[in-house]
Amino acid sequence: MTYTLFPVIWLVLLFSTETPAEEASQESLPFGVGERLDFKVYLGFILGGKASMSINSIEDIDGYPCYKIVSEARSTKTVDFFYKVRDRIVSWRDVEGGFTRQYDKHLREGKYKADRRVEYKPENAKAYYYRNNSKTPDTLKIDGLVYDVLSAFYQVRVYDLKVGNSIWLDVHDIDKQYRLEIVVLRKEKIKVPAGEFDCFVVEPKLMSSGIFRREGKMQIWLSDDKYKLPIIMRSKLYFGSVWAKLVSYKLSENE
Repeated sequence: MTYTLFPVIWLVLLFSTETPAEEASQESLPFGVGERLDFKVYLGFILGGKASMSINSIEDIDGYPCYKIVSEARSTKTVDFFYKVRDRIVSWRDVEGGFTRQYDKHLREGKYKADRRVEYKPENAKAYYYRNNSKTPDTLKIDGLVYDVLSAFYQVRVYDLKVGNSIWLDVHDIDKQYRLEIVVLRKEKIKVPAGEFDCFVVEPKLMSSGIFRREGKMQIWLSDDKYKLPIIMRSKLYFGSVWAKLVSYKLSENE
């Protein structure tokens, strides 16, 4: 797996507590069609690129309505000279249940290129994994309802966060299933180009290759309001810190 310059973009914020976590109903989700989040990505103090996360529409997958969530990252022209990034991840999140129905990953990072698709069939406890546009998938067993790394990020925004709690969720990352703990560390007020926000600071404790690096440490600032917007995402890696800062946002059409 290549070392991407933008490991903070594909974030998973997955929570549970030792006592039952308070979760909003799917009818009162803090996001919806029309929401868009735009970030600038910094390598230390150097502007390295930009990224976005958006919910474009509701589409039918296997007869089930799903939110189509799109996350994209691209490097600046300066960074393109030595490490060009053009990444796109798409997740189809079941409207009713919140779990994943389909997940597409298209990575273009330097000389590294990868195209992956996973079609989830939770009713049959199976997933079908397609590598690099192959027409013949690998059949994988899944244990219950699972989240890909992108839909899981949106799922965490459904929970009521409390300092000191840890929250868990079952994640399926292309060809492996695992549980991820994230600790709610503290509250903090921060200022970014998108504005000033009271935030929860959270930290993942188990990392997945290509999403959360085992070699590094990540912290995320989520707005302390009903939207739980990602305001800052910071990853400390062997070559320094990578930051993603929210520069603008648009709430869903229902807001």
